Amino acid sequence: MIIDINFWFLAVVTCLLGAMSPGPSLVVVSHNTMSLGFRYGVITSISHGVGVGIYALLTVFGITLIIQSSDIILPLIRIFGCIFLLYLARNMYHSSWDTNGEKEYKTRSRSTFSVVKDGFLIAAINPKIILFFSAFFAQFIDVHSQVSMKLSLALIATLVDMFWYVFVSYLISQSQYTKIFKGREEYVSKGFSCVLIGSSLYFLVALLT
Repeated sequence: MIIDINFWFLAVVTCLLGAMSPGPSLVVVSHNTMSLGFRYGVITSISHGVGVGIYALLTVFGITLIIQSSDIILPLIRIFGCIFLLYLARNMYHSSWDTNGEKEYKTRSRSTFSVVKDGFLIAAINPKIILFFSAFFAQFIDVHSQVSMKLSLALIATLVDMFWYVFVSYLISQSQYTKIFKGREEYVSKGFSCVLIGSSLYFLVALLT
């Protein structure tokens, strides 16, 4: 595999810009960090990166183009995505923190698995991620690309996404930021909920038009 610094730098920048673009993923990672703490923000970030990595693998081997052109698979992903966003929105709307600053849900029953599920599924059912990999990431691949190069690109996409959201979680967990939201936790959770509802409606309208 020939090492082209410009090529790999452009690949990293492209993946970073894709990860940095606002959307449901940012909302979920931010909310889990603020409501559950930095550790759970990191868990959400890592599981989200795994979901992104799977799409990256599908892209480098040409499968996302099949998904995007399918009259059944992509609409089903979008429908499931809308339902899952509404499910997350409902959970966020009814979530809160205790008055002592300890971050937890009212139900106090969130498991590590449920946080992993949040991160992975918000990546897996996000139509924006499918379109990003099909439109931009696929430009780095051609039919003559070596398997090692394809796997390297998929790994870059995975790690860049993980590191970005871990960085976001770290920033949010810092005391100077948590002080801003102290006493406003209910409004923050409901605000995040409204963003996810808006995203769900946007995807639904896009599906029907």
